[in-house]
Amino acid sequence: MRFLSKSIFFCFLIFAGSPLFAQKGLTTLGIQFKPIFPLNFLNTGPIYNDTANVNFKTELTSGFSGGLIIRHSFSELISLETGINYVKRKYSLTITDSDTAFKGESSYRIISYEVPVSAMIFTRVGENLYASGALGPAVNMFASDIQTYDYYFNHVSSYRQIFQFAINGNIGFEYRTPKDGTIYFGVSYHRPFEYIYFDQVRYKYHGKDVAVGNQLIGNYLTIDLRYYFHEEKKGK
Repeated sequence: MRFLSKSIFFCFLIFAGSPLFAQKGLTTLGIQFKPIFPLNFLNTGPIYNDTANVNFKTELTSGFSGGLIIRHSFSELISLETGINYVKRKYSLTITDSDTAFKGESSYRIISYEVPVSAMIFTRVGENLYASGALGPAVNMFASDIQTYDYYFNHVSSYRQIFQFAINGNIGFEYRTPKDGTIYFGVSYHRPFEYIYFDQVRYKYHGKDVAVGNQLIGNYLTIDLRYYFHEEKKGK
């Protein structure tokens, strides 16, 4: 029921924004690159499991998101954006056996594609400088399960479903040049409505056979670097 209500909310936002495209305005194309940074206070920190004196640590270490942006501006202060992004999340897995002082490390990555829809509101703070805030839903697509292994462990990550919903929040600044396009710098937070993958790790070494499981939430913080190409305003 919770997932259904969020899906309805997502559809409402899409249909509510649809009539806006019928209004006259400027449509511009842009590109973006967003490095991913994990932060504990945003619930993007490591996950710990400890059983039979074996400690498992799963951590989002880095990654990036990048892709194409389409912005439709209804005025200098209100816009709607969509596009498609390629997203790579990099994780590390550390297994420590306290009884034998054994420590093993591994890494893996989760690849997805994201289609966001964000409503943006701007405030002019200089002649060509604008501060902005944005909020909106997104659809994430996950195409494959993941397996990593070594002589002492076996790890499998299974995606919950192919298409999953999330919400994006963003704040930033952009400089609009008269002829050379727009340069944007900001910060975004991506939060899926549900966990994206289920992690299972089995440690079998030194006479031990231990298994743990975790839900990977998949949320992340990014630094946003964008460039919007210049588009001439059309006359009435």
